[in-house]
Amino acid sequence: MLEVRSRKIEELIKVKLSSLLLKDLKDPRLDTFITILDVSLSKDGRYATVVVSVIGSDREKSAAMRGLKSACGYIQKRLSKGMKLRYTPHLVFKLDESTEETVRFVYRLGESERSESDL
Repeated sequence: MLEVRSRKIEELIKVKLSSLLLKDLKDPRLDTFITILDVSLSKDGRYATVVVSVIGSDREKSAAMRGLKSACGYIQKRLSKGMKLRYTPHLVFKLDESTEETVRFVYRLGESERSESDL
C-alpha cells in the first residue's frame, strides 16, 4: 500500500516538475532541453532524487544543473502548493548522461548502416 502511494507521489512530482520547467522557470541556464527521467522518493518521503537528462554541451549541462539547484527552493514551494502532503520532499537533482550516449550510439549506428549500404 505504501509503495503504491510512493509511486503516485513520484509520478505527480515528475509531472509537476516537467510543467514547471516548461512554464514557470525563467532562468536562462534552463533554456536547454531538459527531461525529467525519473523521481525516486526516500522511504520516509522527505527526499526525492530527480534524475534529469540535459541535451547540450558540457557547459550547458553544468549551467542547467546549477540552475536547477539554484531554483530548488522555489520548485519545492511550488510543488507544496499543488500537493497535499505532510512534508514536501527535499529535491536532489542528478544528471543522467546515459540518454545522450544512447542517442549518439544510435546515430553512429545509423551512419554506419548508411555507409555500408552505399558500398
